[in-house]
Amino acid sequence: MKIILSYGKILFLNNILNIIFFFLISSLSLACLAADKENMSIGEEKNYYKSGKIRVIYSPNEIDLTDINKNNIPDYVENIAIQANATIDALDYLGFVNPLNSPRYKSKVSYIDIHVVNISYNGIAYDKPYLASFDETKKDKALLIKLNSRLKNFPGNYWTVVAHEIFHLYQYGYSPLKPSWYLEGMANWSERLLRKDDIDGKGKVLLPTNSSSLQNNIYQIPYNKLWYRLAFLSNKMDDSQLNLPDSIMKRKYLDGSLVFKDNSFSGYIFMRNFLSNLSLVANDRKFLLPLNKYNNFYNSSIIINCLKKTIIESGIKLDSDEKDFLNL
Repeated sequence: MKIILSYGKILFLNNILNIIFFFLISSLSLACLAADKENMSIGEEKNYYKSGKIRVIYSPNEIDLTDINKNNIPDYVENIAIQANATIDALDYLGFVNPLNSPRYKSKVSYIDIHVVNISYNGIAYDKPYLASFDETKKDKALLIKLNSRLKNFPGNYWTVVAHEIFHLYQYGYSPLKPSWYLEGMANWSERLLRKDDIDGKGKVLLPTNSSSLQNNIYQIPYNKLWYRLAFLSNKMDDSQLNLPDSIMKRKYLDGSLVFKDNSFSGYIFMRNFLSNLSLVANDRKFLLPLNKYNNFYNSSIIINCLKKTIIESGIKLDSDEKDFLNL
């Protein structure tokens, strides 16, 4: 079985055909985006709401001003902070490294800022810290998320876009690698922390078994089913019950509805271990090919090799498609 466990040997896998394919990797979805932008600052005076390490910045004329609890903070804003804090507290409890505590960011930022703005997509997360300024006096750097100011019936039973964008920040904390098939596909899986989903059904989509299916069904599809398959397979080995303390599990939005819709989070142990494996190699620049800012085929191959390594370490029982995937 041809398994590459020594990352120093990855360089020998990057042949001319690999390089040709890297141009196919860069597609983005307009639904929930990951971003690579220069540092940004607040250009106009806005209101902001601080809750823990979350700051929600908004203009009253851009959002629904419904205020059920009459505390002069729009419910839309408070519910954003509730979902963000619930996601962070749960991921931290489950052993994921908080981006504010990650080697990449811990000496640079202290807050996560969510700007509620009029945009055409649902949300976008930036990996570069930006310069925030509040009350025209205090200036500091923070991680930045932009969120649509008019998500209909947010949060309801559907909207987990805040959790999605927060998870991107976790990914950035572990690694600078940014192929969209990895960022968006995995962040889409992460939303199942808060809402129900048919993991068994989606998990039946087999792993790629040859280079063509890897290209066409994974690398060119940001919201691919690879992560559901891995979560489904790891369920055979991992305890994916969401055993969170009541102080987290029973969180509610302002209308009284629960933030967490069920008590399972399939595959989180596998995904946590994968991100740890990825961080070991992806932060070592000598292994990275500096093409297209971490979004090329070569760096995608690093991610795939980390997935292979995690599959082997997890002890998952291998069916035919997993064996073929490991031999890619």
